[in-house]
Amino acid sequence: MVTAHEVAHQWWGHTVGWASWHDQWLSEGFADFSAGLFLEATQPGTDDAAKFWASERRQVLDKNAFGFRANDASPVWWGELAGNAKIPNAGEALTYAKGALVLRMLRSLMQDRQAGDKYFVDMMHDFAATYRGKCASTEDFQRIVEKYMRPDLDLDHNGRMDWFFQEWVYGNEVPSYRVEYSLADADDGKPVLTLRISQQDVSPSFKMRVPVYIDYDGQALKMGTVPIVGPTTFETKIKIMKRPRRVLVNAGDEVLATAVQQK
Repeated sequence: MVTAHEVAHQWWGHTVGWASWHDQWLSEGFADFSAGLFLEATQPGTDDAAKFWASERRQVLDKNAFGFRANDASPVWWGELAGNAKIPNAGEALTYAKGALVLRMLRSLMQDRQAGDKYFVDMMHDFAATYRGKCASTEDFQRIVEKYMRPDLDLDHNGRMDWFFQEWVYGNEVPSYRVEYSLADADDGKPVLTLRISQQDVSPSFKMRVPVYIDYDGQALKMGTVPIVGPTTFETKIKIMKRPRRVLVNAGDEVLATAVQQK
């Protein structure tokens, strides 16, 4: 992982620099994210990548001996200056690990059932090409992201990703989720899934598209994402092709969350 991280700096940090100390996550977080991608690509059939992402989450969300989490210190945007006597490693955890997790969330949000990672990959290529030999800011990166955002990510109906960056880069809220579902048979014999997802521990303006998975035969398949605003419960009914073994939310831990209670 260390080697992959350092090699990735030839793009993130060297080819594209960072404009100020606020923007260091564009280098270190991007390099950490690249290390995670490297593990996914080179270690198929193992849990190496899953262990890496779990380690990144622990760095951000686990409480230390004083009872504080790195995420409590400040947003990602404060970078290496986030630490204090009771959370001494907060700056590194936020710049590296949370920066990587923010980029991972963007990748997940931009995925398309037919196109896969195309929109995300095209966006990253554009960012690297546009700021080649220059120093980019977080605002610069957001503008590139907005060129490739899908319509379902326009949660504020203004063509911008302010909602995402305000929450995950300039803010430090972390949601938790509670999931309940039930199954009933429709008149045609097809099962109807009633799904309830509660988003908790966030402010009224907090928005997120939450991934939903369905498992028919031991493999969780992503159905899509659902938008949830604030501490509320999203409920929907969907007719599905057959009874599943289970229904899951955030099965790949794409959304940084303190807990997901599945019932």
